[in-house]
Amino acid sequence: MWKSFLLVAVSVPVSIALGIAVWVGANWRAGLITSCCAFAACLVIATAMAFFTRKLTLLDVFLPVVFSVLWSLVLVPFSLGSDLFTAPAAIGAGLLLTLCLWKAYHEPGESRRWLIFPILVYIYEMLPINLPGPLDDYFALSGDVVCFILYQLAGSHRRQLSASTQNRSISG
Repeated sequence: MWKSFLLVAVSVPVSIALGIAVWVGANWRAGLITSCCAFAACLVIATAMAFFTRKLTLLDVFLPVVFSVLWSLVLVPFSLGSDLFTAPAAIGAGLLLTLCLWKAYHEPGESRRWLIFPILVYIYEMLPINLPGPLDDYFALSGDVVCFILYQLAGSHRRQLSASTQNRSISG
């Protein structure tokens, strides 16, 4: 996990240096776009690295919130007065992913395949592309919440089912 945290720490100076290099070579808009794209690519790579970590740590669990707050701070000045980016949706997706990772952290034997949808919603909300209106954010975040609730219900049902089969084998 320390690798993804290191990647985030290094991504800021690297993306700024890349933006300045492109700014000098082309213009300031191209430099700004290059800087944001490099930072976004580093965040996506760091998130993927955190997902494929074999053993989660508490740092892994709370990194999505840190990533989303940092990314929101970077993009908010550019999205004022436009529908480029919705910071509350990105931070909400980070909080939901942190909640899902918290669940995975406390149940290490469970499969992590169910985390794919919350991670996809998180990456979608972090992209500086926004459909007009708040509907896409509402659908994505509510779908993420429904996925988490369904996983919780399925997990409790699985535990009850395994407890009942154990009771039958003991009594029978």
